Amino acid sequence: MSGESRRHSRLIAIFASGTLFSRVLGMVRDMVWVTVPLASRETFLFAFQLPNMLRDMIGEGATNAAIIPVLAESREEDSEEEFKSLISASMSAMLVVLGVITALGVAILPYILPPGLAWFRRFSVGEAFDPERANEVVFIACWTFPYLFMIGMAAYMMGPLFTLRRYAVPSWAPALLNAAFIVTALGFQDRFADPAHALVLGAWLGGMAQLIVHYIALGRASGVWWPNFRIGHPRVRTMLFLLLPVIAGQSAGEINKLVNALFAMGLEEGTVNALFYANRLIQLPLSVFGVAVSVAILPSIAQSAARGRNDEILATLAYGLRQSFFLVVPAMVGLAVLGEPIVRLLFERGHNTPADTAMTYTATVYYGAGLLSFAWLKVIVSGFYAVKDTRTPVIIATICVLANVAMNFVLVGPMGYRGLALSTTVAYTLNFALLLVFASQRFGVLVNAGLLRALMRMALATAVMGLSAYGIYWCAIAGFPGTSLIAQLLQVFLPLLTAVAVYFGAGYALNIPECREFLVALRRRMPVE
Repeated sequence: MSGESRRHSRLIAIFASGTLFSRVLGMVRDMVWVTVPLASRETFLFAFQLPNMLRDMIGEGATNAAIIPVLAESREEDSEEEFKSLISASMSAMLVVLGVITALGVAILPYILPPGLAWFRRFSVGEAFDPERANEVVFIACWTFPYLFMIGMAAYMMGPLFTLRRYAVPSWAPALLNAAFIVTALGFQDRFADPAHALVLGAWLGGMAQLIVHYIALGRASGVWWPNFRIGHPRVRTMLFLLLPVIAGQSAGEINKLVNALFAMGLEEGTVNALFYANRLIQLPLSVFGVAVSVAILPSIAQSAARGRNDEILATLAYGLRQSFFLVVPAMVGLAVLGEPIVRLLFERGHNTPADTAMTYTATVYYGAGLLSFAWLKVIVSGFYAVKDTRTPVIIATICVLANVAMNFVLVGPMGYRGLALSTTVAYTLNFALLLVFASQRFGVLVNAGLLRALMRMALATAVMGLSAYGIYWCAIAGFPGTSLIAQLLQVFLPLLTAVAVYFGAGYALNIPECREFLVALRRRMPVE
């Protein structure tokens, strides 16, 4: 194993372990949320999507596409003082951008949401949207929207931290939001006429907590504590130049998410709930492993690009594809095999019924089919961002978003909520496939015989794992029948633990390097210099 591979493996392990803690707490949060009445919960979930959509576009999108490559170049070429000045200047720019967008959002939401909700309701089910509920949705959305500023600034601060190879705080900080939601859902929902207001309070508390811990971590790591408002800094102009096409392209994606959300609100009650919980299950492996891989390799790719080492970029991208496959595909198969008992164990309580479990599991299967595409897309787009090519991913993403919206209109009628999940999976798969073609033209052939042989060994190990999990699941049902908590725990964890053991055992037997690298990195958990 090369030194760079060891470093990447350590980064992946560190980021994945911290993210796993946050995601597990997020699952606890989701289990607590089922105590909130369905109508209030769906109102908040819809409203909370709005700042999160823009966070994905301006916060994390900016970090990946515009900020890290420029910061990596500055760190490579400039003095330490100039590098610090750039961090301070970019912080200033993000303060202005996020402040303006947050204010505009709060101002215009009351004018755009009611007609949007009414139109999509009539298109999907042919009925009018309840005006009283529309007013409540607008009220919750306006109070939730300022979360964008808090989480957007926290997401920006990840850029300098990643450039400085500081991964710990960004990996576990989302747990603070989950903790805030748990506390407010359990302790405050009875104090409001609408329990959704307690969740709004959780969003504010969690957003402020994440911003504070990222700010402290950035200050300690870089020595930068205050914005200097040098928005005219040459490298800030470069960041903004890179950011504008990303915003343009990501805007199409966020519009697509908004269309999905409006469609979901217009369908039968429980649709928003089912799609949310299905997405949560998909995001667990994607955030723990898929994002960890892309985050770990991006600074290295950016440094290779700054040195003009195209061969290193190609090798790192191929490594990212292999590592993502190794970590994500078993999760994809596991959700298909064990998704229904997992959903039942985690979420079938409170105001969630067996019918909600069936809807959530079905949506999970449709989303899960695209899990590898979601993860590989994050890896492959890193190559373009590292060489400051935001145009190509933007154009391709826009095409795929338009295809997604078109599929929504075609599929929602005959398939309902299944159509929304299926169109998302197909669009992301198309996005990855097109980016792979362009990446191979720019950096060199990525899918070669060596990569295919490695993927085939991993696929074989995954197949053995899936069959073992399926068999043990039915044995668990026969040995521990019923729906008691103990029975459900055994029905989930016996096949799950067997699957993990079989997969890593098969990986060792098939001599899969990623298996050994990951286990070594988990054992060492060495600090990253």
